[in-house]
Amino acid sequence: MSESPPLKRLRYTHGQVLTAEDFLLEQEYFREKLKLHNKSLHGFGIVSGLDVSVSSGQIVVEPGLALDCEGNEIVIKAGQSIVAPPNGGAHTSYLNVRYVEELTDLIPGIEGEVYSTITESFELAFAQENSNRGHRHLRARWLVCGRAHALTIAKLKEGTHGWRVERGYRAPSIK
Repeated sequence: MSESPPLKRLRYTHGQVLTAEDFLLEQEYFREKLKLHNKSLHGFGIVSGLDVSVSSGQIVVEPGLALDCEGNEIVIKAGQSIVAPPNGGAHTSYLNVRYVEELTDLIPGIEGEVYSTITESFELAFAQENSNRGHRHLRARWLVCGRAHALTIAKLKEGTHGWRVERGYRAPSIK
């Protein structure tokens, strides 16, 4: 695991004045602890769900949960349907899911409007390469690399009747 600065958390005292930076530090402490737990104890991969199928030219992803190599939880609460990738001469495509944070909910602030929340979400995208390639597997656990990248959840093959999910491909999973 890469060298990182020590985690700091607030020590509350009576009469202490708290600022936005203090609350950000508090959030960062708990987020980093959770990510460290996920990476160290679980590795990366699909925890549950995220089954992929093809229906009427659409790629369908079932709800589920996965962990990426940074320890982020990728939650898909409802089934997703996306258009199959364009051919472009390639007969193989990989479906990736990536953890995404988005600033949301504008509110009035001292210096104009500011975003009041961060919404944790995901992005589904097709790629020509398997983003899990090169990751090691040890004692039934996929080892994290610690870098931000997508998680490949399916390999798709194009045939004469359109795209199909390659059943021989096994996405990393967490047992």
